[in-house]
Amino acid sequence: MKKESNYPNISIECGKTTNSFEELQILCQKEAEKLSKSIEISNQEVISVPFWTSDFPELICVGNFSRNESGSIVYELDFSESTL
Repeated sequence: MKKESNYPNISIECGKTTNSFEELQILCQKEAEKLSKSIEISNQEVISVPFWTSDFPELICVGNFSRNESGSIVYELDFSESTL
């Protein structure tokens, strides 16, 4: 069973509220890819990271980072929680 945790003080700011949702999705994907290469996660842990717009804080999505069976860090971006 995976343990969910929030990395203290980690959040990502990308794009602006004037960007289209498709542009914001692309920006979030790029930022998540960068973060997946630097974040430290134990085998049974899931890290939830919010992604916000940089001009006015609107939630774009939440990224859930974990390790797969081969030990690689993987992530899913959940756009269903967006406040845009």
